[in-house]
Amino acid sequence: MYILNETLERIKQTVGKYEPECGGIISINEKGIIADFYFDGDAGVGKPCYIPSRLSIQNYVRKVQKDLNLTFCGVVHSHPICNVCEPSYIDIEMACKIMLNNSMKLIYLIIVNENEIKMFSISGNKSPNRICRKEEIEII
Repeated sequence: MYILNETLERIKQTVGKYEPECGGIISINEKGIIADFYFDGDAGVGKPCYIPSRLSIQNYVRKVQKDLNLTFCGVVHSHPICNVCEPSYIDIEMACKIMLNNSMKLIYLIIVNENEIKMFSISGNKSPNRICRKEEIEII
């Protein structure tokens, strides 16, 4: 999956610098490139899991994405250093709920763990059709 360098840098400078379990959302442009990141500064940090603050994200999506012709495509969050840089069961369940609520067939998850960043795609919102696949991040 392609991501703009400046978008990846914003992820590193926010999610990569704060305590684990903080995050935000990513959006794609009309070319299918991840071109925007919104840091969810209102979410609680340091909790056992990242829980997005719905109101600020919904406001952002309504006001900013529409004007910039962007489409919400996924969630970014950090894991503690002792955890693997892969989606947990809770992460996958949250992704499936987001897909259902937004009529999506696929969602991207970017996990940040210390200096490691990995991307995954989740498709199919119910077992046994659910697929979690590691995606290559291609910076442009």
